[in-house]
Amino acid sequence: YKYYSYVEVFDYFDLKKFHERMDTRLPRYERIVRREARRYGFDWRLIAAIIYQESHFNPRAASYTGVRGLMQLTQGTAADLGIANRLDPEQSIIGGLKYLDMLYRRFDDIAGFDRMLFTLASYNVGYGHVRDAQKIAAKKGLPPDKWASLKQTLPLLRYPKYYRRTESGYARGTEPVRYVKRILTYYDILRRSGITSDAG
Repeated sequence: YKYYSYVEVFDYFDLKKFHERMDTRLPRYERIVRREARRYGFDWRLIAAIIYQESHFNPRAASYTGVRGLMQLTQGTAADLGIANRLDPEQSIIGGLKYLDMLYRRFDDIAGFDRMLFTLASYNVGYGHVRDAQKIAAKKGLPPDKWASLKQTLPLLRYPKYYRRTESGYARGTEPVRYVKRILTYYDILRRSGITSDAG
């Protein structure tokens, strides 16, 4: 765990738990994760990192906001995606990946890996809020197509001065920034562990 001692949102216990669950829980779902990631050309290790951040690989995970399952889908999103049972691991992964791909396609104006970071933020906070944060970035003279800019402007969506002028309104904008950071840390651990990618 030595690489991550500088990351302030993590602690030793969190990373220890991550390593344990990668050994005990990931193998149950790895085949489905690999298959669905391959379908969309995503790195399956990144998808595993997302699922861990969403639910710690607990298919019965539920949030106070009403999202459920491995990929923490809302009932409405699940219905739109044709997912009958959010608590079924395979259906949750299929639905979550389908939704992630839909978001990814909408960011066809963003280049490189930034496109995936914008997608991840949208999965967490909603597409409209990410686009609002881009507009704030542009007004501040920051490149609106860079994640480095959105790390600064997404948190501003908590303040009336900013969100009153946006289309999607108020958002707890520090959450998607933290969310993306955590996923990237988990993804980095998986990549360093020598597990290979199927994507590409």
